[in-house]
Amino acid sequence: MKIFRNMVLVCGLTWSVNAQIPDFTPSTPLIGAVMYNDTATAKRLLAEGANPNEKDFFGFKPIFFPTMQQNLELLRIMVAKGADVNVRDASGATTLMWAAFNEAGETPVVDELLKLGVDPNASNKAGETALVWARRRGSTAVVAALKKAGASETASIRESAEKAISLLQTSGAQFVKVSGCTSCHNQSLPQMAFASSRARGLAIDEEAARKQVLSVIAMVRPMREEILRSKERLPDPGISVSYILLGLAAENYQRDANTDAMTQLITQWQLEDGSFPTIAMRPPMEASKFTATALSLRALQLYGTDPAERIARARTWLRLATPKTNEDRAMRLLGLAWSNASTRNLHEAAQDLIAKQRPDGGWAQVDTIETDSYATGQALVALSLSGQVEASSEVYQRGVDFLLRTQYADGSWLVRSRTFPLQPYKESGFPHGKDQWISASGTSWAVMALSMALPVVEHEAGSN
Repeated sequence: MKIFRNMVLVCGLTWSVNAQIPDFTPSTPLIGAVMYNDTATAKRLLAEGANPNEKDFFGFKPIFFPTMQQNLELLRIMVAKGADVNVRDASGATTLMWAAFNEAGETPVVDELLKLGVDPNASNKAGETALVWARRRGSTAVVAALKKAGASETASIRESAEKAISLLQTSGAQFVKVSGCTSCHNQSLPQMAFASSRARGLAIDEEAARKQVLSVIAMVRPMREEILRSKERLPDPGISVSYILLGLAAENYQRDANTDAMTQLITQWQLEDGSFPTIAMRPPMEASKFTATALSLRALQLYGTDPAERIARARTWLRLATPKTNEDRAMRLLGLAWSNASTRNLHEAAQDLIAKQRPDGGWAQVDTIETDSYATGQALVALSLSGQVEASSEVYQRGVDFLLRTQYADGSWLVRSRTFPLQPYKESGFPHGKDQWISASGTSWAVMALSMALPVVEHEAGSN
C-alpha cells in the first residue's frame, strides 16, 4: 500500500482519506473515555474538573455516550457532576431516545432518565419520539416503561391511520376506473375503516367517500332484478354481498330497493344449521364459513326485515363450530358479538383468539406463515368490538405496536397473497403489485384497529 497526497490505494481502489473517512480522534480526553465506555478514566477526569457538558463530538455531548452504552454508573456520575440530561443531539434527539435505542430492550438507563425528568414525549426534528425508537425493537420492556411514564402514541396513531386512509381513498377510486366494478378489498373494508376513523376525528375526504358509495350503488342497481330472479347471479353472496352492505351501512346509506334485493339474496343462502356457505377459493377473505355467517347475520341485522330468527340460528352455529384459522376465530367473535351472544360465549371466543397472539404482538392468518396486518388488525377489531379487550390493555397495545412498527412509509402494510388468481390482475395504484388487493384489505383492518385505540369524538348536533 502506498500513500500519496492524502490518497490511499487499497486493493486497486483509490480512496480520499479526507472525503471518505471521518476523523474519530476524540476532541477531549473526557470524550475519548465516555466514547469507549471507560468508566474509571471518565470518573477520574470528572474528579479532576473535566466539564461534563464540554465540547460535543459529531453533535453529541458527553452525556450521550453512557446513555447509548447503557452505562448507568457512568450516567449517574456525570449527572452528579452537573451533566445536562435534557441536552439534544444535532438531529434533535434526546438522551431518552438514545437510551431507548438499545437492542436488548433494557430499562435501567431509561428509568433513570425518566426519573430525572426527561420528557418521554419530546420529539426530534423528524417528529420521532423515544417510543418510536423503542418500538422498532418490538414490544420490549422499554416500550412498557415509556408508556407507563406517560409516553403518548396518539400522534403516531393518527399520522399512521390518516396516511393509510389517504392511500385507500386514492386507490379505491382508481380500482373502480380500471376494473369497472367495486370490491370488498378496495371499497367495503375501506368504508368500514373510514367510519371507525371518522368517529375518532381522523381526516377523511368526504367527497371521495361519497363518490365511492355512488360507485357501489351504480354496480348493484343494474343487477337488482337479476339477483331477485336468481340467487346464483352473484358469486359468494354470503361474503361479497354482505361486505357491500356492511360498507354501505358504515357510510350511513339508508335502506332502499337496492339493499332489499341484496338482503333477500343473502337470506336464500342460509343453511339448515344456521350457517352460510362460501366458495373456499380465495383465502383469507372468501374461504371461511365463519366469515360468510358472521357477515351475513350482520347484513341482515342492518338492512333485513324481521331477521331475529335467522340471526339466532347463525349465532347457534357460530357458538358450536370449531375455528381453524385466524379468519375463523376473528369472524366467529365478531359474529357472536353482533348477534348478542352470552358473556361466557364471547369470553371463550376472545380467549381462543388472544391465545394466538405472537411474541411480536401480531397475529398470523394461519400458524405456518408470518404475522401480518390483515390478521392483526382483524383480531384487534374483533376483540375491541366484542368488548372483550380494552384499547389500554397489554394485548391491544402490543398489537398496536406491531402495526405502527410494520407500516410502510407510503401508508400501506404488505400482506402476501396466497389465493388462487381467479380474477385478472388490475392495477389500482395501491402498492405491492399482485399482493395489492389483500394488502389493501390488511391496511383497512389495520386502520380500523388503530382508530379504535383512540377515543370517540363527540360531534356537535347537525355536524358531519
